[in-house]
Amino acid sequence: MDIEKMKKWLELTNQYKSDNFWNSVFESKNPTRFFNTDDDFPKYDIYQNNTHVCIILEAPGLTKEDIKFSLSSNTNLLIKGTVRQFYPKEIEIHSERFSGEFERTIPLPEPAEAKSINIQFFNGLIQVAYPRKIEEVSLHGGSQ
Repeated sequence: MDIEKMKKWLELTNQYKSDNFWNSVFESKNPTRFFNTDDDFPKYDIYQNNTHVCIILEAPGLTKEDIKFSLSSNTNLLIKGTVRQFYPKEIEIHSERFSGEFERTIPLPEPAEAKSINIQFFNGLIQVAYPRKIEEVSLHGGSQ
């Protein structure tokens, strides 16, 4: 982001807003948080061993009804859902937790088949696992 262009933009917009609206926005919110998109929700880790690929997602407060999984291709896991607010927005004083609809595509390290994916919920974490397709190579160079 070009800071000088941002400053000029702020000066220009302040000409039309006499109460210095834009500066007050940046004073009340951390600029990195102000521009933060929630493209990185839910956060995840990927693991693999000799037989399986496992993805662990952070999903506090989500239930099976709140989240949907699908393969957008055999190497992309699409996750969509809604994080509901715990209390009504009208009584909120301060909020850092994400709420609302989300969508995230996770590139898989190896292709997967929808029928082989296993999903389990564990106290705010979701485990998505599928078997690896490892081609067995004969030591003798041919079939017997």
